[in-house]
Amino acid sequence: MRYFSLFSVPFVATLASATVLPKREIWQSPYSGQIVAPPSDGTIVGGVDFAFNYAPSEWCEDAFEVFTVYLTEGDVPPPFTDVTEDGALVKGSYEHVFGKFVVSHFGLPLPTGSVLPPSTLSLPTDVAQQLNTSTQDYLTVLQEFNGCPGHIVLEYSLTSIPVTVVSA
Repeated sequence: MRYFSLFSVPFVATLASATVLPKREIWQSPYSGQIVAPPSDGTIVGGVDFAFNYAPSEWCEDAFEVFTVYLTEGDVPPPFTDVTEDGALVKGSYEHVFGKFVVSHFGLPLPTGSVLPPSTLSLPTDVAQQLNTSTQDYLTVLQEFNGCPGHIVLEYSLTSIPVTVVSA
């Protein structure tokens, strides 16, 4: 009986601690990519294609660079606290999602369902017409980093540039 109680106490303690999972933290990467086009303070016309180019940060040397492009508005660009555990901006913190894109490295084929970043994006006319003209607009990119140094499984970075949006 003594053997059983010596075994059961550590076993129960181990089992109890294994069932309580820690809250997943959202890690902010110290490195961000750069929005090359459109230029900072550039103009986006609703319904008209505009040049887009994002140079992702490659500090983790991932096989794939994954990023999502948003149109946000506010007095300042969206803060990192707007990033959710799912790797997206929290609903209500953006006006439009242009899409989630993947850049492949090392000659690897894109994962099924992935989309290469286009050289142009277009903001729907109805979205441009509904924006608050007295608030600053931002083109914002949320980049994912997988398997970074320090044994951090997943990190994110936010990059924003101010833009002016006008309706066509």
